[in-house]
Amino acid sequence: MPLLLVWLVACSAGCRRETPPAAEKPVLRISTAFAPFSTRLTEEYRRAMPDLAIEEVRAAFSSQGLAQIEAGTLDLSVVLADDAYRAYFGEGSGPPANSSVRAISLLQPLPTYLLARAGSGVHSVSDLKGKTVAVGPQGSSVWKLGTLVLKAFDVEEVDIKAIGSREVAVRGLQDGTFDAIMLPGYVYPEAFTEALLRERGAYLLPIEGPPVERLRRESPFVRVVMIPRDIYPGQDKIVPTVGIDMLIVCRRDLDEPLAYRLAEQLFNVFPRLARVEATMRFLNLEEAPATPIPLHPGAARYFRERELSR
Repeated sequence: MPLLLVWLVACSAGCRRETPPAAEKPVLRISTAFAPFSTRLTEEYRRAMPDLAIEEVRAAFSSQGLAQIEAGTLDLSVVLADDAYRAYFGEGSGPPANSSVRAISLLQPLPTYLLARAGSGVHSVSDLKGKTVAVGPQGSSVWKLGTLVLKAFDVEEVDIKAIGSREVAVRGLQDGTFDAIMLPGYVYPEAFTEALLRERGAYLLPIEGPPVERLRRESPFVRVVMIPRDIYPGQDKIVPTVGIDMLIVCRRDLDEPLAYRLAEQLFNVFPRLARVEATMRFLNLEEAPATPIPLHPGAARYFRERELSR
């Protein structure tokens, strides 16, 4: 090879610049607890923040999401307010625990729907004595609230069944295994429940009266909520029930600008969430910063600026 050609090849190789590798996106890990609400929220975050690599981390219950945040394997989760309170303050009356959990926003209460089987003879919570009631997986929100409700109404002889899924509860009500079931009411209308009411003659029971007031005095995170009329076929009246406040929480050491964006985008996408997730209509934007545990500094800054801009 001529010397000139060798020199040109060498020069070309030496002068060639290597293309730097593409920068990896920051990862945000979001819990699947309280799906499909959390799933829809994750979808909206992905749409609004394409610069992040958003990953879903499996968690069945509120307590699991909180444990994952404490362990550093999760960044964001929807949880029950009472679980978050215990995670932050501990079980005792002493100083707060050294918790890694901080709040992004208060959400709406998660209601409990109590449905009775046609022909069960159950017309109130008190009628559940001696009956069989399915209350969801042990440790779930509906299991916690369901057992509290039955205790408050002094329904001691009730046969409580912890079941694994909504589908199991619905089938049990259809075939007579259960006289009543309690379901989390954060999604409606919903095909299984609608079929029970339309085709099987099941009906919603109110949860109301002095026992609810006693329950609320003992459990301050329990709220009185209403199931609006016309949610289900033939349901032409407002049905009172109870629920527990929910929160969005995050890691204490989450980047402050990112926590600010998460709070900001929650309210930017709220109109879309309210269209696909019916209970989001009841989110009180004015109460959103009133969380039972401290807000993350980024979320606190967002709420301060939002208030000043009004």
